[in-house]
Amino acid sequence: MFVRLRRFSHGLRAFPRQFWVLTIGIFIYVGAAALAFPFEAIYLRQNLHTSMTMIGVVFGLVPLAVMPMQFWGGHLTDRLGRRAVILVSVLVGVVWFVGFAFVTEVWQVAALVALESAFGWPLFQTASNAMIADLLPPERRQEGFGITRAAMNFGVVVGPVLAAQALGFGVSYRVLFLSAATGCLLMVAMMAVWIRESRPASAVQRLRPTDKEGRSGYRRVFHDRVFIVFCLAAVLPVFCIGNFGSIYAVYITSFLGVPSSEWAYLLTLNALIVVAVQIPLVTALRFRNRMILLAVSSGLLALGIGGSAFAGPLWSLVVLIIVLSLGETLLSPVASAEVADLAPEALRGRYMGVWTVVWNGGAALGPAFGGWAMDNVGGRQAFVALLVVGLAGAVAFLALAPGWRRRKVKAAEAGATA
Repeated sequence: MFVRLRRFSHGLRAFPRQFWVLTIGIFIYVGAAALAFPFEAIYLRQNLHTSMTMIGVVFGLVPLAVMPMQFWGGHLTDRLGRRAVILVSVLVGVVWFVGFAFVTEVWQVAALVALESAFGWPLFQTASNAMIADLLPPERRQEGFGITRAAMNFGVVVGPVLAAQALGFGVSYRVLFLSAATGCLLMVAMMAVWIRESRPASAVQRLRPTDKEGRSGYRRVFHDRVFIVFCLAAVLPVFCIGNFGSIYAVYITSFLGVPSSEWAYLLTLNALIVVAVQIPLVTALRFRNRMILLAVSSGLLALGIGGSAFAGPLWSLVVLIIVLSLGETLLSPVASAEVADLAPEALRGRYMGVWTVVWNGGAALGPAFGGWAMDNVGGRQAFVALLVVGLAGAVAFLALAPGWRRRKVKAAEAGATA
């Protein structure tokens, strides 16, 4: 037991100092945001009396409309550097939460969503993922992404618990939103003082890196067939889990009658499971076929989220939260590590930018579909559809598993030759 703990501790010390500073910053950022984001859709429904279809449009179609800006974020991450993009993106988070505290009309919410979706969290994802890939060698990346994902979920543990306690004492949603903005400001100050640029020299050079066909920039990214096939498969489980923070919250509170405070504790349970399981599970599986791991992840997400169509008492929701949490544990770190391995060093920001678009595109399409389906087909029927989508993702990854490593090595050799 003690030998294993020493080995684990030694393994953590192998990560560079800046990686740990970024990880702590991610915890602060997400913990602050988690004071507010679990209640945004509920706030629109209860306080602004917004229809489910409109909620789906605001949190689904509006991000899709500004998604081309996220490609620009990948370009900026390579050209201007990871640090600058991180600082700008978190400052946009401050504007997002301050604005949300004072909105009175749905169009104002849509404008904030457009701003945040173009220059906020998606840019932070792109730049921070690129920085992690810069700082860590390939054999450590899956574990590193697992650690940062655990930090995110630890923030989701702390934020909703504090929010639930505050709501219990009668604190308003506005105060929660302003508190979230304050936490984002703390993250900005921390990153400005302690984070240094990690952009590799190959991304700084004046000559644009090209492949053997003379393609450069995003043209090179979009002609990477291995990467594009991977993204097409990955969008299915992301579509499924994209409903968790918004449509799922309204479904269990409005359709199943679960109080908002109990929803906060269910979200905390989700985050606690991920925090407890993320690092040891991802570390233990870091040499396994990632397509198999992602197939398992997609299947568990399908059962956990889509299975809520058949949920009854609260204990059944607890079981489903446990199942989807295990699926979530694998999805982000395994997929992000795969993207980092597929990306040429000089184009790492652009690859991460495309991956951010895939992740947020799937996460936006999910609520857009879920909100429409709940209004026009029915709550339970909508989640049956999500069950089917998640299982389709599992089948897609299983189809990719045979020979995936061989195809990836061949693509990497072609990129190295270029």
